[in-house]
Amino acid sequence: MQSENFPGIYKSADALSASSQKKFFGVLALHLSLLIIGAALSAINNPSTSTVIAQVVVLLGALFCSIYLLGTRPERKWYSARAVAESVKTVTWRFGCRAEPFASDDNVSEAHLREVLRKIVEQNSDIARALTRFLADHQVTLEMRAMRNQSLADRKNTYKTDRIENQLAWYAGKAETNSRAATKSFLFLVIVNALAVLSALLRIKFLDASFWYTDILVAAAASLLSWIQAKRYSELAASYTLAAHEIGIIREEALAPSSEEEFSKFVADSENAFSREHTQWLARKDA
Repeated sequence: MQSENFPGIYKSADALSASSQKKFFGVLALHLSLLIIGAALSAINNPSTSTVIAQVVVLLGALFCSIYLLGTRPERKWYSARAVAESVKTVTWRFGCRAEPFASDDNVSEAHLREVLRKIVEQNSDIARALTRFLADHQVTLEMRAMRNQSLADRKNTYKTDRIENQLAWYAGKAETNSRAATKSFLFLVIVNALAVLSALLRIKFLDASFWYTDILVAAAASLLSWIQAKRYSELAASYTLAAHEIGIIREEALAPSSEEEFSKFVADSENAFSREHTQWLARKDA
């Protein structure tokens, strides 16, 4: 069962989370870039009127970016919408697998699923008001019903492939990506700081120069450090690695359940593990 076959609430929350994340890092990157440009314009010893005006415009742009980030808090929408999406995802898989609390009759389980989705919306009413996409989509899709009607063996295979292995690939990929980014960004930060020190030393020899680079390099180093702190590459790499290990163990047990009751418990335990990791990630991002 693929994500495009999930409830409309999930698709709307997933889309809002992705767009808010993109907006947050986009505006943050623009803000830090404008500060570096402002520092570059300050490095000119004998600026013209046009240079001063350009610097004012650039710094005003940086000011507007900071006001936008503080005023709209797109990262909060990102986290909150992701929390809603993950909550809906886990109950969707429980429903499709006939796992508790959706192991009973189809009509009863569908009614209970709608009630659970309603509670998720009520408990996240602030972000729910922003979920304006996919409003006409069904909350209980044909594909979700079709999975419930599969044999136990088919449901086990579907859950193993589309849920567990999908999660494992995602976390493993993210762990590797963030680990590489942490190493590269740290090396780049060291290089920029070293260049700033070298520039400051060389300034002694070139006191009469009309333009010098130290302020630009200092601003670049500060901006890069802010970017690294926002991205949390090392922290996420460690977190995703641990999650991948746990999911790898879960995968080895995926085909072991031999009865509906055993499979229901396995799915419940697996979804609790997925939810626990995501809850811890959200707590770290909000810290």
